Amino acid sequence: MNGQTFVKIAKWIFRITPFPVICGLGDGIGRLLFYLMKERTAIGLSNLKRAFPEKPEQERRRILKTFWRNFCKDMLEAIKYFATPSAIMSKRVTLVGQEHLDRLVAQKKGIVLLSAHLGNFPILCMKLGMEGYPIAVLYSEMHNRLFNPVIPLMMRSTGIEPISDRPRHACVGKSMSWLKKGGLLFLQIDQSPPTDAGLPVDFFGWETPTSRGPVSMAMRTDANILPVFIVREKNNHHRIIIDKPFPLKREGDSNRDVLLNLAALSKITEDFIRQYPAHWWWFHRRFKKVINE
Repeated sequence: MNGQTFVKIAKWIFRITPFPVICGLGDGIGRLLFYLMKERTAIGLSNLKRAFPEKPEQERRRILKTFWRNFCKDMLEAIKYFATPSAIMSKRVTLVGQEHLDRLVAQKKGIVLLSAHLGNFPILCMKLGMEGYPIAVLYSEMHNRLFNPVIPLMMRSTGIEPISDRPRHACVGKSMSWLKKGGLLFLQIDQSPPTDAGLPVDFFGWETPTSRGPVSMAMRTDANILPVFIVREKNNHHRIIIDKPFPLKREGDSNRDVLLNLAALSKITEDFIRQYPAHWWWFHRRFKKVINE
């Protein structure tokens, strides 16, 4: 069976499966993964202890258990929304602060959509793509070569322009070209970057290497930066929060400017994670290169 055939079968199955069943299945799998994925759960609890040392262990465990349930629902829902894209345009996925985005789009300049691995970000991108915004997203190829050709097709079907993250120089070139043409580029800064691609800034009180890409690209292409995040509502609907445009500081020293702007964006990301802790991907080794250990 090739990748396209598998995707067609999966789309059919998810298309006929009701949302409550999808969410219920994800919820159940998530409850199990907290106990089955022991290494990742241990990483998550360690990260939570770094981020929220003031919280009791029981509370940190509750946050991580809820995260696992949300994560599994997110993954299954993303496939469901891909199979039934009309649902993305319904009240199940709503936009808050769209006026901020429209105001920047009217300037006909590129926009870096600054986000994080928080909530169901794949449907955030699908929503903007189906609303007609020219959005591009970086993606990584899978180990299974049968599915690699399918990924760009899946993304383009919901209005997303795919940009492969390898090779790196080509990825940077295509991303900057997209911004120079006035496109939207979705980037996340909450994972540990390669050594030469990050700068240490404060994240939950720890000097943590953070990807400089969003700031560097915005400054080199004169693009705007717009923080955007997505959170799950109690009824398993989703709310996309488009924050106010981020005012890039330019004080004349390019290296210092990148560092200052990156630190401020890291703080914005941290604030959203603090507000919605059960939505963030705690199982990543985000603090593995902490400097002020």
